Amino acid sequence: MYYKLSNIAEKNVVETTFGRKIEHPNLYAPKLVVNGLGEDNLFIITGNDDSCIHIAIWGLMPNQFKEDWISFQRIMNTLNIDRENFQESDWIHQSLVQRRCLIIVTGYFSHYLQNGITYPYYISLKSEEPFLLGGVYSELEDGFLSCSPLTCKALPPTSRFHNLNDQMPLAIPESITQEWLSPETDTELIKEIINNPPAMNYKANPIAKEFFKEDIVYESMLQPVYYDGIPDGTE
Repeated sequence: MYYKLSNIAEKNVVETTFGRKIEHPNLYAPKLVVNGLGEDNLFIITGNDDSCIHIAIWGLMPNQFKEDWISFQRIMNTLNIDRENFQESDWIHQSLVQRRCLIIVTGYFSHYLQNGITYPYYISLKSEEPFLLGGVYSELEDGFLSCSPLTCKALPPTSRFHNLNDQMPLAIPESITQEWLSPETDTELIKEIINNPPAMNYKANPIAKEFFKEDIVYESMLQPVYYDGIPDGTE
């Protein structure tokens, strides 16, 4: 389960990188740690309206859902969507078919277990530029959006520094963003992208274990912290 992401890109960098304006610029702010467990927001590009960057609640809810986020998350945790979710849930599969989106991040986190101790890693592009995760979204009855990133089989370097399961967030490179967003794209092609995730030019480094404390965020949190006996991210 990936329940924390990072987006430290400034507003002008996001708009320039993705060639779109943020729909509600006053609501945008860089954030070291976006915490999905705390009803946090993500910024997304949707297939229905890809002319701008929208704000969405992290945690997919059914289209036209009327109740609140916490009520639904107590029933079903949808911070990530994986292949089993699509197979088991018609409403989630419908989101994959009709409501795909791209989620803007600058990094995500993985977890490495060794000798009974868990260590956090930060994974980002080597260029440190913002990039896009493949996701699905819904429009709630009140007009707000909800979304969730998709997960796929982990590739290096994530697979080297995430040994609690074999999943990672699905990244969508610029070359296939239009295919991902277009409602005309055959669903089988979308599933092929999920099953054979594109390679990205990532880097990874261990970070301080304060990351695991929900109420602690500080400016240097994403900087490398090295521990004896675990991979340092350069391997």
